[in-house]
Amino acid sequence: MSAFNYNKWDNIELSDDESDCHPNIDKQSWFRMKHRARVEREDREDTEKETLEKANKQDQERLEELTVKMAEEEDDEDRVALEEEMKDLEAAVEKREARMIDMEKNKKWNVDNMCHVVEERTIVSKEKDTLTSSELPPDLAAAKASREAIMKTADAGIASTAAAAAESKGASGAAAGAAEAAPAVKPAVKPVAGPITERSSVESYATFTEKHEALLEEYANASAMEKTQAMLVQHGDLLLQENASSYLLLSCLEEEMNGNKKQMKLVARQSQIQSHIIELGVSLRRPSRDVVVPFFRRIAESEHNGSFKEAVDTFISKIQKRAVDKRKEMDEAAAKKKAAKAAGEGGADSDSDGEGAELSKEERMGPGGLDPVDVFESLPEAMQEAFQAQDTDALKACLAKMSVEEAQGHIKRCTDSGLWVPG
Repeated sequence: MSAFNYNKWDNIELSDDESDCHPNIDKQSWFRMKHRARVEREDREDTEKETLEKANKQDQERLEELTVKMAEEEDDEDRVALEEEMKDLEAAVEKREARMIDMEKNKKWNVDNMCHVVEERTIVSKEKDTLTSSELPPDLAAAKASREAIMKTADAGIASTAAAAAESKGASGAAAGAAEAAPAVKPAVKPVAGPITERSSVESYATFTEKHEALLEEYANASAMEKTQAMLVQHGDLLLQENASSYLLLSCLEEEMNGNKKQMKLVARQSQIQSHIIELGVSLRRPSRDVVVPFFRRIAESEHNGSFKEAVDTFISKIQKRAVDKRKEMDEAAAKKKAAKAAGEGGADSDSDGEGAELSKEERMGPGGLDPVDVFESLPEAMQEAFQAQDTDALKACLAKMSVEEAQGHIKRCTDSGLWVPG
């Protein structure tokens, strides 16, 4: 088999080659000058090539005409003259072709003329995606799964919030609910604009803690890292969720306010382990349980272990600061209540205090520490209308128009504010 000839690549020209740049010459100016000289040389060569090709075309046409005349000419002298002209034209054509071959052979190659696009296509997929998750690339499959999870969360959240709102209306609300269930009768009361009650959120958290309090306490008191890892691997579906995060956070605050410093620091560490694993899963677009073992393997390294301890210390300082503020708030509330009682504002009125009264921002705070009123007002108008109408399909349609990150952000804030609770 004959070898390939790679000699054509021996003459590659680089505008940013520094080997021939004098030390006293500015490099950037030298590069620009070489580039400009290359462009001007290529323009001259292209112009010369076009001229030679045009001249050859004209001579070829003249040769065809002379060939026709030679076949028709009977006079010997004229035939000789035609033959001489044809020889001159053929010699000129050969000379020009030799020149073009020489130009191509000695052509300097550079980044602009080395390669060219042979074929270029744009493929537009069908409107309906028929690929299954298993056929999609990993990143697209994860995005599709996240969007499906968002839709399911929306269904569960709307259903839970609607049920809690109906229950909070009492007897009149039950009558209105029965009226809504009858297809031929319109509801007597139109839903009030604004965020729906967070009672469903409180009930969900209370139900969760009551059912899994023993597991949460065991995890909060696990001092050994090995036991913590084993519990998260075995019970990650319960320990790596928002209700568990809220429980650990409140436990930290309670232990600090009760003066149990050592226990507070342990619970704070356990809370930070849980929150770091959840955040790692989000950043890697993986379920939180899948990153438990990699997380513990990572913090076993001295570099990452130091960073984790700093995060725990920062969290502890925030808990301590919040405990101080909470004591002040409690003392101020107790003083106001005592003063009101002394002034005769207690009694029967104090028993009904809070019924029909507007809640303060602190009292409205959801499980994630967000105000449902602020979150509701920050939502897109379409999502607000979906909440007001309790329309699941409208909410799903609104979320489907958003990117995965934007939709997850809205759902996370709604969950933290208590607008709805994922079921």
